[in-house]
Amino acid sequence: MRHRSALAVSAVTLGALVVVVPHAASAAPRTVAPPTTVWTPPSTVNKTPTGGEPPAANWRPGYKPESAAAAVSACGANETGLLPQYPLERFTISDRVEALVNTHDGNLTVTQRQLTVKGTGENLSLSQVYNNQRPGSGSFGAGWTLSHGQDVGLTFNGTDVVLHGDSGYCATFAHKPDGGYTPAPGVHAELTKAPGGKYLLAFNGSNETWTFSPAGWLISESDRNGNSVTPRYNTDGTTASITDTQGRVTTFGYANGLVSAVTDPTGTAAATYRYNNASQLTDFTDRSGASMHLTWTGTGDLASIQDPNGTVYSFAYDASHRVTEVKFPRQAGQVKTTFGYGSGQTTETDPNAHSATYKYDAQGRQTSATDALGHEQKASWTANGDVQIATDGLNNNTTNSYDPLNNLIGTALPTGAKTSVGYTDAAHPHLPTTVTDPAGDKLSRSYDNAGNVTKIHSDGLNADLQTLTYTQPFGQVSTSVDGNGHVTRYDYDNAGNLTTVSPPTPLGATRYTYDSLSRVASVTDGRGIRLDYGYDKLDRVVSVTKHSDGVVLQAAAYDSNGSLTRRDTATAAHVFGYDTGGQLLSDTRSDDASPDEHLAYGYDLAGNLTSATDPGGQTVYGYDAANRLTSLTDPFGQNTSLGYDNADRRTSITWPGAGSQTNGYDNSGRQTSLIVKNTAGTQLLQTSYSYTRPGGVDSDQMQSKTDATGTTSYAYDTLQQLKTAGANSFAYDNAGNMTKLGAASFTYNAADQLVNDGRTRTYDTAGNLTGATNPTETNNYSDTGQLVSGNDAAGNTFTATYDTLDQTQPRQLAYTTNGATTTDRFTTTALGLTQAVHNGTRTSLARDPKGSIVTEKTGAGARYNVVTDYQGSVVALISTTGTVAATYRYDPYGGSTATGPNAADNPFHYLGHYQYGVDMLLGYRWYFPGWGRFLTPDPTGQETNHYAYAHNDPINHSDPNGDSWKGTVLGGLIGVTVGAILSVSPVGPIAGGVIGGCVGGLASASIDRQNLLEGCGKGAATGLIGGVIGKFATKLGSPYNS
Repeated sequence: MRHRSALAVSAVTLGALVVVVPHAASAAPRTVAPPTTVWTPPSTVNKTPTGGEPPAANWRPGYKPESAAAAVSACGANETGLLPQYPLERFTISDRVEALVNTHDGNLTVTQRQLTVKGTGENLSLSQVYNNQRPGSGSFGAGWTLSHGQDVGLTFNGTDVVLHGDSGYCATFAHKPDGGYTPAPGVHAELTKAPGGKYLLAFNGSNETWTFSPAGWLISESDRNGNSVTPRYNTDGTTASITDTQGRVTTFGYANGLVSAVTDPTGTAAATYRYNNASQLTDFTDRSGASMHLTWTGTGDLASIQDPNGTVYSFAYDASHRVTEVKFPRQAGQVKTTFGYGSGQTTETDPNAHSATYKYDAQGRQTSATDALGHEQKASWTANGDVQIATDGLNNNTTNSYDPLNNLIGTALPTGAKTSVGYTDAAHPHLPTTVTDPAGDKLSRSYDNAGNVTKIHSDGLNADLQTLTYTQPFGQVSTSVDGNGHVTRYDYDNAGNLTTVSPPTPLGATRYTYDSLSRVASVTDGRGIRLDYGYDKLDRVVSVTKHSDGVVLQAAAYDSNGSLTRRDTATAAHVFGYDTGGQLLSDTRSDDASPDEHLAYGYDLAGNLTSATDPGGQTVYGYDAANRLTSLTDPFGQNTSLGYDNADRRTSITWPGAGSQTNGYDNSGRQTSLIVKNTAGTQLLQTSYSYTRPGGVDSDQMQSKTDATGTTSYAYDTLQQLKTAGANSFAYDNAGNMTKLGAASFTYNAADQLVNDGRTRTYDTAGNLTGATNPTETNNYSDTGQLVSGNDAAGNTFTATYDTLDQTQPRQLAYTTNGATTTDRFTTTALGLTQAVHNGTRTSLARDPKGSIVTEKTGAGARYNVVTDYQGSVVALISTTGTVAATYRYDPYGGSTATGPNAADNPFHYLGHYQYGVDMLLGYRWYFPGWGRFLTPDPTGQETNHYAYAHNDPINHSDPNGDSWKGTVLGGLIGVTVGAILSVSPVGPIAGGVIGGCVGGLASASIDRQNLLEGCGKGAATGLIGGVIGKFATKLGSPYNS
């Protein structure tokens, strides 16, 4: 173990509940059988494209050379496809299929992902997209289009150019007198005509460029470095093949002019299609052999989709072909959402018969949303389709400003704090070069000719925080130099796949191999441990195997809709059950040493969680007509009520017979007060928060907190890192390492590892903290980086087991101190950890559907109402009679001090997480507040400092899952630009890790068209104000994010 105190304190973390018992016999590790669904694609790929240049005739939707129909040159009145300003209500059908209703014009969009092939710089993501109001026929019949190739093109309406986009949208670039084109609203791209007559569509920010022939045919799609996806055409204008950025070729087969098959580069059928006599698509089958069946109305609209499990989603329309009803499956059977259209407004009614009313401007953008309780949110828009003013239910305005090129140049909160962004690079007018936070501190970015970030500079420190170089010809990161001058190097194979990441010593290199479709086949960490990944035919990770001995560490199974149905590890098997709509109903855990454990979930017709059952009992939830949680009945029989203001902020929690907690907020939605009173009205606790800087200027960071112990003031440095908290001061080096925390000072090596805090600290070559000297402590890690055991010089020991290959679902912690062994065994539900059994004595938590702790019951029978602050940290326990049983105070980085007669009853402290002595497990990683750091590196590879906690601002940010810090004060309303500009992740987002959390740190660096397509759908939160109805569709995620 890392700290003697961690062992010594852990034995008494549950106070009176501690009962020393003999160490439970450890079950032998289970043998995990390899799944039968692993698919290894052929190693040889097709690199010979079919087809050629597009036809010379002008492109038009549903082009057929023999057709006498006039070309559709202008956009109609319908808002087809997906654009950020469109108000979209989404219905998930599977992990690859989604239906979206435009609540303004009633258009139905269905997206179905056929194939994704990882590439260099840009992935090839093929989707078929249906829009019932899109005129003409596409690659898959009426209303259906392909996201690449023949269905994406330009038409010409006089001198104006009309873009027909990848999701079936239509957007006009109006010709200007100077020969240029006015950007089309919502597309966020610039159109230019190149010498020779070709058209270039360059997307702002990403610099992705689509190139069209003079006749409007799509020729290529390239990232900023020129890595291109290239379609080729048959003589009739249909798409013959598409070549990805690594030269691999995907081909298309046809029957009667419609796509009948898509064949991936390995020669495997990625999708096949069948049609009826009216040339309407009736069936599509994916690479795994699972099929979906479609039916049609007599007027030519899509009537239903039957998924591979036999579940039906159906759609009804009015005479104007607007969706009026969507029927979909829920736990109780088929339910429906309905849409009623009026003049400039739409009424949407959820399956619980609660209605919301939306209003729109002349461009179909939503300007107001009124929920079933009459609470209205509003928005105004720029001509370019960007939100200019967002108004909450209490009439508070958040205002965005834009320059003439439609770049966001500033955001102002209702209370006055402002962030500004500058764009001063003439060669890249849409790339931000400076960002100034509300305190006036500035960061800047520099770019190379292609638009890759080369430097991030702090004006306040007059220092470069990150410097990057790039390889050619692919334009991938070659080196990254941190603020301390330490270099990480990146190497690639000839195709452009990342093969080696070489961080500063003493860390070892991480190495990657790939299959023929560029899926990560293996990862070898810095210790030399190689893990092999097996995928099914739909690219889902189904096995993780240790290469050296062939032992399967984890296996997974999915149903035909992509829901995880089983997960096996050496610790346990979990079997998951779902209703016909894909909502999680059950989780049965089994191992070889204990009785099975059962979890269950229930939902109302609208998909709100109504019950959660674990070994401690059942928690029942109730909602108001706006789908806000208003009651929680815990397994102990108490019914807690909850209240909200018109901006949907939780303002009260009332505990019967005990009292209440009241939360206050400012106009920017930041919590300003927390008051607890008993039923007699006597104040028990009070905390207030201020965001006003000296001089009365509003800030985006908390400036002070006042509670019973007095006022603590906060100050921040030029990087918005915490500098002082009351009498305590903090300092950081240019790489984000904390060098001073109060009176303590720390020394780091080139790999950002804390190597001395008065004692020498050691790490393995994968970056995991392994121990200390004087006295000796040792930590041991599993092959997947889990902390599994430790010991110190006194002979005290610690062991841990987990139900996953990461640390997100701990099962048992056992520790031996002075010869006495104690154990903590946990139950993790979809809401978080709800059961902690300490030496056979159970502590139970009741959490709300978002995971916040509401009430608690100890094994001794004591029941408490739990008071949590704006970060979710437990600050007090209130007895059922309204007395303060315990209070908990935290230093800025989460170290806790407990007081009160029953403080030891509660092991859940900072962020509501389980406290193990002085350490705590935050999702993927163990965290030590005394250092303000994690013990192991960032599992995603996205943070520039792999150990630092919450961007070194734990007052305004948190990292409850150990994988990504988030704003807890503003939740990203402002300052998001600061975070975005502060660092660049050289290897892009996680690609993989579906089965093992982030095991192996799988990474890619590609633009994924499907993510862009889905992003527009997910962007309904922008187009659809506040998700007034949308929030009822929320369901529990794939089991516990593992």
